[in-house]
Amino acid sequence: MKVKSLLLSVILFSGVGMAAGAGASYTEIEQGKVAVANRASGTVSIINAQTDTVVSTLQLPASSATPEPMYVVYKENRLYVGDRANNRIVVYDSFGFNLLSTISTGQGVFHMWAAKNAQMLLVNNDIDKTVTVIDTNSLSVLNTLSLPADLIEQGFKPHDVFVSDNGRSAFVSLVGGGNGDDYVIKLSIKHNRELARKKVGGDPHLFISPLKRKTLYVPSQESGTVLALNTKNLATRYQLDVPNAHGIFAQERRLYVTNIADGGSQGLYTIDAKRRHIIDMDNAPYGAPHNITVTANGQKIYVTHSGATQNKVSVFETVPGVALPSFSTEVTVEGNPFGLAYIPH
Repeated sequence: MKVKSLLLSVILFSGVGMAAGAGASYTEIEQGKVAVANRASGTVSIINAQTDTVVSTLQLPASSATPEPMYVVYKENRLYVGDRANNRIVVYDSFGFNLLSTISTGQGVFHMWAAKNAQMLLVNNDIDKTVTVIDTNSLSVLNTLSLPADLIEQGFKPHDVFVSDNGRSAFVSLVGGGNGDDYVIKLSIKHNRELARKKVGGDPHLFISPLKRKTLYVPSQESGTVLALNTKNLATRYQLDVPNAHGIFAQERRLYVTNIADGGSQGLYTIDAKRRHIIDMDNAPYGAPHNITVTANGQKIYVTHSGATQNKVSVFETVPGVALPSFSTEVTVEGNPFGLAYIPH
């Protein structure tokens, strides 16, 4: 594994996540797979996380329009694929990738996220300007959430979504109002009611760290910032400057954020979420580094490079608490790799 200076990492992460004992190994063999939605090809590539090779390619079932997979979500041995062109979620089992079901949504399927401890998947529909709530037990629609009428009237539409672990609250970013700023809102899923809102920079995305459950991280591409908000009332905790901040993933105390617009230069930022500062900037081998997922042991970071002519996923290796990320290899997938998700088996 290629790693950056161990001494530097020890200084930055002193006392955090260090392996004990002389001669202790800092690496372990990665298991699992990574699913990548290829938006332009109507397919999902399955990457072996140990060998970083494509081991299967799923062709979404035919429908009235050519399939357009946007994002993928793994939950409890199932893989959920959002098909924008056909207003549906396609569900596979995550072992043999057998087709289980298709679930109708609203028009304009975009970002989606599943609750960790509740049987629930939320899907944003940016044409209908609604959020579909899916029961992941029965694979049926539970409800359709409406969004604040005043923001919809101003031209805003839902973009990213994140769900609290218990499935009680949804956080939705709304974009496109035309005034240079966008919004994040907090909704009660049960009561379909707005609980809080926050004006933020343009083109915001969302993530809640498993170790910082009371903090919602909001990277904004247009303002070049990452906001940390209180999940209770969306009050600002702090802000960091990251150019063209777009995709985000939190793993242990690290945040990884893509710089989508600088052609790969400093394409991946690493942030120490506890100490609230940037600790690393890595170049990406291709332009438009977009979305991120991380393996369960935190030692591999996968980044899609999106665009009409793109077909690459870049892989970075690291050891949390010991070594900073370093580019390792690339994986060739199919056209316009977009969302991706880690499957732990």
